[in-house]
Amino acid sequence: MAGHILIAFAAAVIWIGSLYVKPFGKCWRCRGKGNLRRKRRAPVCPRCHGRKGGQRFGSRTVHRVVRMIRAELARTRKLKEN
Repeated sequence: MAGHILIAFAAAVIWIGSLYVKPFGKCWRCRGKGNLRRKRRAPVCPRCHGRKGGQRFGSRTVHRVVRMIRAELARTRKLKEN
């Protein structure tokens, strides 16, 4: 049982790390092509607007938390110096 919890925790840490390192991914609707193929025309993908990708779910939160932690560490360092 404890092994399963450790594996789940490790998977979550790896996923969060991947969100920090690579916050953008392929659009799931057009599969990174930028448009949807139909009979005669190829309209722009309504999800990514032709940019072929977007921000991954959770990456904004991860980056926001990292910025808050860094700001707090800088603040404590500054208080220790004074």
